[in-house]
Amino acid sequence: VDVSQIRKEGWISKESAMLRQYRKRWMVLTPERLYSFKRERVYTDPTEEIDLRQCGTVKSADDITNRAFSFTVQVPDRNYYLIAANDDDRNQWVAAIGRATTESRRVRSYSEEVEYQEQQARLAAAHKQDQTIDRSEDDVVPKGNGARFV
Repeated sequence: VDVSQIRKEGWISKESAMLRQYRKRWMVLTPERLYSFKRERVYTDPTEEIDLRQCGTVKSADDITNRAFSFTVQVPDRNYYLIAANDDDRNQWVAAIGRATTESRRVRSYSEEVEYQEQQARLAAAHKQDQTIDRSEDDVVPKGNGARFV
């Protein structure tokens, strides 16, 4: 996590994927991702990483979870359920995640798009160069006369 990109952080209870139990997690919001960690301000080895570019909805979920101050972050492969400490905290998280979701989907200007396309072309060229294999005659596999298994 790039600490300079953090928009909001704090303790939230998050429902586990398998056991459906709520566990206290240090949540960290950046412009494109929502991370959960086991320890406060230790930004390595997240227990979850939610791509907010895929986020469809972020909203209150008290009626779904039957728990006060809960909210959901919905992405195509999963609905994440979280519980804040109080109503104000929940509203702040929902608003901050909503803003991050909007920002991550912001349409690029023409100059930003040109720069982005150029960057992608450079990355693709570098990747292609890395993939190029220098074949010498020693690398050539002779045709035919190979063992066959029937």
